[in-house]
Amino acid sequence: MKVPVSCPGRCNHAWRRAEEERTTLGTLHELSPHWGQPLHCEHCTTRARQQLADLPELIAAIWLEAVYGSRGPKVGTIGRSSATHASWPGQSSRLLTDHIVGGLLELEDDIRELRHLRTRPGRGTEGAGVTEAVRFLGVHLEWALTEHPAATETHDRDSANPASQIAGWHRAAERFTARDPRLEHHRVPCPRCEMLTLFRADGDDYIECRNAACALLLTPAEYADHTRSLASQTRITQAA
Repeated sequence: MKVPVSCPGRCNHAWRRAEEERTTLGTLHELSPHWGQPLHCEHCTTRARQQLADLPELIAAIWLEAVYGSRGPKVGTIGRSSATHASWPGQSSRLLTDHIVGGLLELEDDIRELRHLRTRPGRGTEGAGVTEAVRFLGVHLEWALTEHPAATETHDRDSANPASQIAGWHRAAERFTARDPRLEHHRVPCPRCEMLTLFRADGDDYIECRNAACALLLTPAEYADHTRSLASQTRITQAA
């Protein structure tokens, strides 16, 4: 009988942090992990498949931003790349497109090599390459999320986990094209960085600090405890 493993996805970020604090600080918690089925949980697997399917249309929307949009030069990071100065109209779109398309093709080549399949054939246009890469990855996604050497890596910005990579490309494309899910702003200071950067997106089961230097995730129960603690501190200060 196989021992159940916790899903490496972001769904368990709060649980992993709590476990780390329990081990290092002796802080007890009542969180339970989302179990893998067999490695990623059903929710993370379904999300990865949907995000992968969205990428061709999102990449096309990035291209439309370059042709018809008003994106000006910007400074920022794209995935794992270092800060880049966009010096001509459309360069930001081109850089992001290259990052996502290059990542898709690299992941396809990686899986082909690991599974001893024939090398990726030539496909002509960039659009055809994206379509076929997404189709190939969709066929092999279950294997990638269970058998890929990086499939056990927890999801974060530098993870080589295929599901984490897909989520990163999807998130970058949504933000660039202003398609982020509706965010609910929780207007209390983050318990870690103390900035007013706590948000919760539609469908998420956690509250995220959008300060890139912090990126704390809180469960609703942890957030409720945090707000109660802040309220208690305020009452004590006012009574003093």
